[in-house]
Amino acid sequence: MPTSSPVPDRVRLDDINDLAHAVPYMLGFNPTDSLVVIALRGPRDRLSFTMRLDLPEPGDYDEVAEMTAIRMEHAGADAAMVFIYTDATDRGGDLPQRELVEVIQDALPMPLRDALLIDAGRAWSYLCRDELCCPSEGQPMRADSPGVIALAAANALHGNVVLPDRDALVATTVAVGGVTAESMLQAIARVDIDELSDRGDLVDELCARISERPGSLGHDDAAAMVVRLHDIRFRDEVISRLAARDDTLERLVAEVARLAQPPYDAPAAAVLAMSAYLRGDGVVAAAAAGRSLDTDSDYSLAELILDCLARQLDPAAARKVWLDHLP
Repeated sequence: MPTSSPVPDRVRLDDINDLAHAVPYMLGFNPTDSLVVIALRGPRDRLSFTMRLDLPEPGDYDEVAEMTAIRMEHAGADAAMVFIYTDATDRGGDLPQRELVEVIQDALPMPLRDALLIDAGRAWSYLCRDELCCPSEGQPMRADSPGVIALAAANALHGNVVLPDRDALVATTVAVGGVTAESMLQAIARVDIDELSDRGDLVDELCARISERPGSLGHDDAAAMVVRLHDIRFRDEVISRLAARDDTLERLVAEVARLAQPPYDAPAAAVLAMSAYLRGDGVVAAAAAGRSLDTDSDYSLAELILDCLARQLDPAAARKVWLDHLP
């Protein structure tokens, strides 16, 4: 599955250490027992697309390699990087999963820049045999290198965090429960459609509010957005603004989706999915789209997002389409 937030612009990653630290930021969580492949583009090997899979069984290597090659080609990769996350302690004289790396390398239609094994704070290269730069005991991953410090600062500026695991990331797409859920259902029932249509630019109003006072979105305001997003024209205007990289609107959409309740949450969850997809966060996009379809099995926007993910459509292409519809 394609996934995750790209590394913010203008952060230069110079070595294996920097690249290894970039992967959790790109995924949004710390991977374990995973195959991660990153598409590199252009003369500077810009990190542009990431896919992650659970480590396959040996009998599935050929299928996984073929799928990886197709996804990298669809992503427009000029080269690729492979990362293997697994236990490196019992290596039997060689790095684990070497056969998987070799099968992927043979299948890729573009060069494989490097393939790294990551475990317990150390990195090993499958391709480099030079003991000076890639010692047999692995290279320690340093969190205090200039590249890693710049990477962490840039992601902090954009509000990107690394969660403990994939389940924790998926949990961010789930609706709240308990007393808050009951309060939201009551707030949604109170929404007056006629009054709502006369409210003016609801998005600007709420974005201004949460920008000045983070966490200040009330249940009545969230309910107004939940109901308004059922208007397809309004929903699509919100998505077009998300395509223009409106960070405050992204926060608003995430909070509204968190508070939205079934059977009214399909549009809010689908907009969250599109917001995640446009920024390259495939895990959240898939989870939120699935939530939308759980409420409304025919909700076409959620189906579209899952289709884009399955076809490996570059989020940049989708962003351009939505920007063309920006009022």
